Amino acid sequence: MSRSNLGARIELISPSARAVRFPAVSDILNLTDRIIKLIDAAKYNREALPIMKLYVMEVKAAIHENKDIIDEEYTLDLLKALEDWERFLEQYTKPKMKTLLRFQNDEQIDKKINGLFDKLDNALNDAHLEVDLENNAVLKEKLMYMQERQLEYIKIPREKTHDAGGCGMMDIDEDPPSVTHPCSTSIKDEIRKTFEDDFVTTACFHGLPLPSEKIKDLKIDPKWVHSISGPQPNGAGPQRVVYCGGEYAAKIKIAQEGEDINKYLVQAYISSQLNTDLFMRNYGILLEEGVYYMITEWPELGTLSKYLVENINISWGKRINMAVRLARALDICHRKYILHHDIRSHSVAVCKNNVVKLGNYHRTRSTKDLSTPVAEESDGVRWLCPEKVVDGRRPYSMAADVYSFGMLMWEISSHKIPFTDKTVGEVYTLLRNSAKFKDKDAPRPPIIDGTPKKYVKIMKKCWRQNPGSRPTMPFVVKKLERLEEMYRKNSTDADTYGTYTSSMQESEPREPELITIYSARKLHAEKRHAEAFKHFKTLADDENPNAEANFYVGRYLIDDRVSYENDPNVGISYLEVAEQLGFHDALQYRAQEKMAAATVLRKKFIEAGKLDDANSILERMKTECLPLFREGANRGNLRCMKDLADYGAKLGDKQSYVDGLRMLDDVIAKTKDPKQKAKAQDFLVKLQQHKNVFMD
Repeated sequence: MSRSNLGARIELISPSARAVRFPAVSDILNLTDRIIKLIDAAKYNREALPIMKLYVMEVKAAIHENKDIIDEEYTLDLLKALEDWERFLEQYTKPKMKTLLRFQNDEQIDKKINGLFDKLDNALNDAHLEVDLENNAVLKEKLMYMQERQLEYIKIPREKTHDAGGCGMMDIDEDPPSVTHPCSTSIKDEIRKTFEDDFVTTACFHGLPLPSEKIKDLKIDPKWVHSISGPQPNGAGPQRVVYCGGEYAAKIKIAQEGEDINKYLVQAYISSQLNTDLFMRNYGILLEEGVYYMITEWPELGTLSKYLVENINISWGKRINMAVRLARALDICHRKYILHHDIRSHSVAVCKNNVVKLGNYHRTRSTKDLSTPVAEESDGVRWLCPEKVVDGRRPYSMAADVYSFGMLMWEISSHKIPFTDKTVGEVYTLLRNSAKFKDKDAPRPPIIDGTPKKYVKIMKKCWRQNPGSRPTMPFVVKKLERLEEMYRKNSTDADTYGTYTSSMQESEPREPELITIYSARKLHAEKRHAEAFKHFKTLADDENPNAEANFYVGRYLIDDRVSYENDPNVGISYLEVAEQLGFHDALQYRAQEKMAAATVLRKKFIEAGKLDDANSILERMKTECLPLFREGANRGNLRCMKDLADYGAKLGDKQSYVDGLRMLDDVIAKTKDPKQKAKAQDFLVKLQQHKNVFMD
């Protein structure tokens, strides 16, 4: 939370409370004690309460350990989150609440508990406190309990469907059938599969073999891999091959036939679970002439380590973007309770268009896995946190990954490896002897002249001595994204702005004056449309136009409910720019607006008795609107797929209806994104209303 936002919230506190602007840490610790007593006295929902007690005990320990360094601006949110816990638990200790509790089902209670965990987690993240879950089973129990309970509540929705386009061509305010489309599986099965994938990953981390059905999915048929000659990244190493007849891929030897390859299968499986553009893709395992190979995405420009050495004039805008992408990638790992163990430039690939991707999963483990001793001669010690250097058997933690990420940020700023002037042995001794130092005395690489001040601040927080005081990755991502937005909007020369002089470091752009996509979204959500429109238009008219901003400007200019410069024709042009920039919702919105306008015109013709003109409009809907929905559907927009089927049925175009359903089924069958699958399932349920339209 920024200080300006916090100040606004303080104003809401009563005058008598304003004198003490922030609660004392001792008050928060006393509150955790009261919560623990309430849990001990609780009589209901006993399945979840032991987990809550263990979690609060760990929260108390983290706050107590860091009580001298917690920023006071975050104590208010911590106090409020814990007060919510106290209020909730009081219901379970008062005898007169017994009757009322009978009217709350398990699902309602579990939702409340989930909300309590989320709010406290967010407060801890903002205070960059990490709860130490390494020495107990809280994390695993909490996850398994919450996930298993949620499976009991998942039902296929029976919601009323309304005509978004306003065609008015049939009555669709009826409950759709409660069965899914015959080509699809149920929502419950899909979400169960997502949870199953998480548990398979956890089991594999603990040494259990990958299930046979998962192994089958990871094996590659040799006919899909063709060797070619050509340069290898970083000289010797992976062989470049052609995969599936088109893409370049890297072919890496991992083992001989007969050797245990479970750990490599787990690596490939982990990669399949990290299926975003932030990670190197791992296609699977190939057995060829008695040798196992791993087939991965081809690192077009080699590793980031090599790239930084060969490209010394990278602008600060690009460097900050690299840090943002890698922070997001590590955040995703941690959200899945995966520890990378090897965060450094050598583990980052630079692919086409200078895009960085996190890779090198050979050391990844779960948050519950044991660590191995640190080899004194290992070069990885340059990125390793002091607590692991002192005690190699100490359980690895998210905080250790965060420390390494701080060192990676320094690499990006300096184009060098950490402690480059020292041998590996000297670094090992230096870190081992400095484990009890305070942050200001701890040995760290020197700050490079010209590094943005806010970048340095984030980096220093990441490599703090005390692991409990290091920020979590959501905190790091938020700060780096804000820095990237601030940098872009206040830069007059994208290649030189980041090269600060010392005087510029003392006078950075003022954050309250920034116009960012985040500020625009916030104003839009608060229905402050006049201000939001100005923010969106500033971003849309920028020399580097923002796709989302163009979309909203187009909407504002078309929709007279919120527009202050109503001009549909200009609005359409903004939507077209948004489409060109890759914001596919713009195409769907443009198609919807065109359909709505045609519907209004057709209705007027019908009311005037001009049936020929009305039928002409109907044909134009088929020839002009449906192709727009089809184009959006072909680009992967789920709403366009739904609208293609929906309006195809309403307009009597069977092919559009069938194609829309088929595309949604393909998404369900192929995507690994649970949200996409659930959304596609929901659309198919709503489209059941049309199932009898084309019956022969």
